[in-house]
Amino acid sequence: MINIPDGLDYESYVDLLGSLEAQDLKSSSHWRAELLEYNNTDAQLHGETMPFLKSHELFRYRPSEMTLVTGYNGSKKSMVLGQIMLHLAQTSKICICSLEMQPTVTLHRMLMQAAGAQEGRPSDEFVNRFMDWADGRIYIFDALDSLPPERIIGFIHFAAKELGCNHIVLDSLSKVALKYDDYNQQNEFINKMQYIVKRNNAHLHIVTHVKKPPNDDESIAPSRYSIRGAGSLSDMADNVIIIQPNRKREALKEISKLRELDEKQMEYLGKSYDHAVIIAKQRHGSWEGNLNFYFHSNSLQLTEREDYPHKFSFDTSVDTDN
Repeated sequence: MINIPDGLDYESYVDLLGSLEAQDLKSSSHWRAELLEYNNTDAQLHGETMPFLKSHELFRYRPSEMTLVTGYNGSKKSMVLGQIMLHLAQTSKICICSLEMQPTVTLHRMLMQAAGAQEGRPSDEFVNRFMDWADGRIYIFDALDSLPPERIIGFIHFAAKELGCNHIVLDSLSKVALKYDDYNQQNEFINKMQYIVKRNNAHLHIVTHVKKPPNDDESIAPSRYSIRGAGSLSDMADNVIIIQPNRKREALKEISKLRELDEKQMEYLGKSYDHAVIIAKQRHGSWEGNLNFYFHSNSLQLTEREDYPHKFSFDTSVDTDN
């Protein structure tokens, strides 16, 4: 039922509603420039890339979209997303809201990823060089623990509209003070966040958790339907990325530190990977599937070649305001 304000008849009320929405009703020619650019770009390859070369022709982060990053506990979701943000910060402004880690810890992990193959602790000179480069590129929302949804909405609005951030991270959805079983509240919260990023051509990255697998068997990768919360979460998302560690390979690498592996175990290590990045949904791209990577423990990076971490560039001449 529509509640009409006192003093207005129905006709006057809908006239008022129409006038409020008039600014968003435009002739098709308003989008001429955007259409020309879009038409001359492969639609699937419109947007920004992951740091992994093998993914460039398969997956893109597009403006005005929302990506869910999910996986089991301890699957390195936040770590992988930090590596991706470091890559995106080469040409874009990013903002990270980590409700589970102190800002210093978040930045230190990205610092280690930026240091790449360097052995040991980065020098003070490297830290200062990294911070000079990150200034005005990487923003951190200084808040910990559970926050009410209104504060998150305010943060996203300011980051997107006032700071001009192209990529905004919420890590994680479970730390937002939403009622666990109130799916309408969860959906409303997601809709409000999506409204902001769509209006500002930003991309929203949300870390979510998944339900426990049958018999606690984490060798079986979760699906996008395993995400905790409202069942519509994965439907509302434009992209769903699952981070799946290879627990068997993890265990064998630990065992190899204690004793020599047998031939079958060595063969498995030689043929397997440490992690899969599973593109479980890509609304505006035709490809979905698995991308396999090694994990380089010194740099905290996923890598395409074993023991070859990516080398990041600190080019301060690149303008992130474009």
